[in-house]
Parts: sequence; C-alpha cells; structure tokens
Amino acid sequence: MGFLDDLFNNSKYLNKEKQSAKKAKPSTEECHAETISRPETGNDPDFPIPFGYKCNWLCVKSDSPLEVIEKLGLKNAEPSNWDKGIEMAYNGYRFVSPALDGYVLVVNIGMDILTLAPELLDDKAKLFPEMQFFVTQRVSDYHAWVKYVNGIMVRGYGWCGCDGKVFLNRGALTSEETKLGFTNLLPNEEADWETHETPDEEYVIELAAAWGIDPAFSSKDYPKGMGYICR
Repeated sequence: MGFLDDLFNNSKYLNKEKQSAKKAKPSTEECHAETISRPETGNDPDFPIPFGYKCNWLCVKSDSPLEVIEKLGLKNAEPSNWDKGIEMAYNGYRFVSPALDGYVLVVNIGMDILTLAPELLDDKAKLFPEMQFFVTQRVSDYHAWVKYVNGIMVRGYGWCGCDGKVFLNRGALTSEETKLGFTNLLPNEEADWETHETPDEEYVIELAAAWGIDPAFSSKDYPKGMGYICR
C-alpha cells in the first residue's frame, strides 16, 4: 500500500477525516481541482516551472527521484517534464522532480497530512537523511512547514486561520527562520494576538527557499530535466 493510500484509503484515517470535516478543516480538494481525465505527459525536458501557491510539497534529500518514488510508495510513475508535471500536480496527481542540488521535490503529496495523519510523515521521514514539508492555502489561511533531520522533526509550525488555531509548534526556530524575521509568530492561541504575527503564503515560499529549494526558482538557474507523474 502506498503513502497516499495509507492516508486516504485506510479506514482509521478516513474516520479522522470525517471528524476533521466537522471542524471545517481545509481539504485537499480546496487546493486541487478534481481530475476526470489525464492528458498525455510532457515528453521534452524543460526548465523548472515555478509553483508553491495554493499547493503542498515535500523536499527530500536525495539524488534519485526513483528512490523517492519507491520509498514513498507512489504508483504508476510516468516520465514527465516540468510543464506537464506541475499542471498535473495542481489537478490531483503527484509530480516528482528531477534532483536539484541534492534534493527531490514531490509536489502535491497531500495537504491534510499534518492534521489527519502526521504519523505518516514521521514514518517516511525516517527513510531519508532530511525531509521537509510545506503547505500553503490562502483561501482557508492554512500555512505550515516541517523539517526532519535523520528522521527527527527538528522544527514544525502550522497555522489554520479558519479555525484560529496554531495546530503545530515544535522545536526551536531554525537559523533561516530567524534571518527571515519569523521571530514573532503566534506561539499558541493563548498568546496575545495583538503583539504576535500569523504567517501567510509568503512565509512558506521564503522558508522553502532558505531551507533548500526555492519553488519560485527566482535566484538560481537549473538545467532542463524530466521528472515523473505518479498516483
């Protein structure tokens, strides 16, 4: 059973999803339109396509997208360029990028993992020397970031504005967060909201760039390449 099968097909997690829906948690459907038919994948290597807004993704320390696909249990991998891969990621599929500076990106791994089944991220993080997860959804004001090193969550923060809740705040601020000025984030709901800040999507994009790979690809040029579209 694959990584996403564990999340969406296992009854234990489906029960959690039903409970979460009652609390008006943001759902993956809010971020990605339902795909009815699948267009052909892009066959020509191309340069990285910017993404990140209203999206979620993993950034995994690895030189091999095929290794990442295997360890995450993704299915039906088909070669694809960035243009088609990012398009499909925003329509319910997963795009596994070529290796970039020792990292592989997995775009659209599942927006609700942190709230429905965080243990799945914990388990998969143990398979890689480093794994990061990012999610941002401006409609529901849902923004989060997590970093694992050697299977241990060294930092995690998650804010859900639709619930007015800090659902995750673990570990000390990383040096990158400090440099970006993330020093006054609301630590919990009991703190003084007037003297603290809550994150928006730009926090997520900026930190992703500082921790590893910039999803906007604004500061570095990468060669043309091919990744994989998966289920």
